[in-house]
Amino acid sequence: MNAIDDVIGAWEQVGWVAALREEVNGSSPNPTRVDLVRRKQRLALLVYAWKVTGEGKGRTGTNYRIQTTRSHDSDLLTEPKRLTIGFGIDAERGVLAVFDGWTKRATGRSSSVHIERGTLEAAQRDGYAEAGYPWDSRAATRIAQPDNLLPWISNQYETRTAAVHPVEHSIDHDAATIVADLWNAPTASWLRPGDRLVMADTAGESLLDTALWAVESVNVTIVNPGERYPRRRATFVCRRTGRVRNNAADLLRGLSGRRPRS
Repeated sequence: MNAIDDVIGAWEQVGWVAALREEVNGSSPNPTRVDLVRRKQRLALLVYAWKVTGEGKGRTGTNYRIQTTRSHDSDLLTEPKRLTIGFGIDAERGVLAVFDGWTKRATGRSSSVHIERGTLEAAQRDGYAEAGYPWDSRAATRIAQPDNLLPWISNQYETRTAAVHPVEHSIDHDAATIVADLWNAPTASWLRPGDRLVMADTAGESLLDTALWAVESVNVTIVNPGERYPRRRATFVCRRTGRVRNNAADLLRGLSGRRPRS
């Protein structure tokens, strides 16, 4: 059995039926289209799944990682009307961990998604645990209780709003093109077409303008091709959808990957 089998099997044990199971690439189960159905509930997923392993060479500590090796050369795939979720199987603890595949889509063919030991142990002890900012969250549950993940999965469908620090931007009336470095603006990886953003300064302490922008499209490009550690930038094409009327500091405290200084 592979990790995809383990994931589907966990859901089937609690009454879900895999109405669709279709490998996208015949050479590997990663990813697999999976439709899970139980009575009136349906989950349309694009599933990647791997074993949870130690942090690996060059890292200290006792935390863990999900090594996102796959058969295709491109970033993690996404499909319309299907949620991309990465699963990690921690067989030692009997725990199933998840992360948002969209957020981690542009990190390279064999990158790692890191997960803290404490998160895995809390899931083993309490049945469920979450960790991380909303724009880079992990959730974990006992393998025997995958239904605990349903609220987290449901949250991934909600409209996302984040503060982004742009490296450049241009505004033409109610349209804007906003470019963000994914290393320096971690919230940018999280945003999809249909989500919303505000532009913040480098420190995440004040707004660059008071517009609330709706993302119409997003394109990720590598700005230093051929180098060992590629840097990626996301270009957002946006339209103005509103104006920020909240206190900027209070708003940014919840929307930015950088906490304002006290």
